[in-house]
Amino acid sequence: MQLVSTPIGLRYFVPSPLLRNFVSSYYVFHADVDYHTDLMRADLPQLRFLVCGSADYHFSDGLKAVAMPCSLLGPTFGAYRFEVRGPVLVLGIGLQPAGWAALIKEDASVFANRIHDAVPLFGNILNDALDELQGIEKHHHMAEAADRLMTMLVRNAAEPSLWFARLTDKWLASSLSPEVDKLVSAAGISSRQVERLAKRIYGAPPKVLARKYRALKAASELSQSEAPWSEVVGDAFSDQSHLIREFRQFVGVTPAQLISRPPLVMQMSIQRRRVIGTLPELIQIT
Repeated sequence: MQLVSTPIGLRYFVPSPLLRNFVSSYYVFHADVDYHTDLMRADLPQLRFLVCGSADYHFSDGLKAVAMPCSLLGPTFGAYRFEVRGPVLVLGIGLQPAGWAALIKEDASVFANRIHDAVPLFGNILNDALDELQGIEKHHHMAEAADRLMTMLVRNAAEPSLWFARLTDKWLASSLSPEVDKLVSAAGISSRQVERLAKRIYGAPPKVLARKYRALKAASELSQSEAPWSEVVGDAFSDQSHLIREFRQFVGVTPAQLISRPPLVMQMSIQRRRVIGTLPELIQIT
């Protein structure tokens, strides 16, 4: 398959309006090189199609995993490194929490920081989709194929409980340091039930979610501002050491490194908010 002339590139596409409760975005990553390694921030779960090439993942707990042709990457709560041997072409589909609830029977926490073969979970429809993608040259046509695939999957999926996902998304996007008690109060159920639902569709309890999105939102804002970090993040972090620790955990670099020399693919991914500004604020953060 012939890739575009730019050696390494990442392009995002917006899903159809009918899928936006389930899909955050589509992206096409290509690396027309023999080898590339890079760092990725903590993120939403994703379906990934390895159209050509090979890839390995190195997760924050030290686990190394080989990418399958059709992979399900669970929600990540630590920055992770990937290695690709190319030429490489990947189509990715970001899953909203409600999309996970609708499409995946198991708790997201079981899949957190791990990658699995997606075919046993979804069936041969994924192999058919991969075959189709291998015959497509233009990236926007790949996104259209992804739209058709996700429309079929969602049509046959369970009806998700959107109320909790919408409530939690709003809570996470409300401030840099949202209070768990406010989510429990808004949900009108016990804290144990809130924790169970959060682990089911987000992959972690609310306290961990708040830490993750605080770091990601701070990273997004710092990358677009020339102001000192203290002015950008306010009192969301207790001090600079706290900020650096949280960045290293969820972003993978320090604030200074993010601003001065961000990893290539991370720098590209930060630009996503310019592409998907019509989506909910939470999805613009990750």
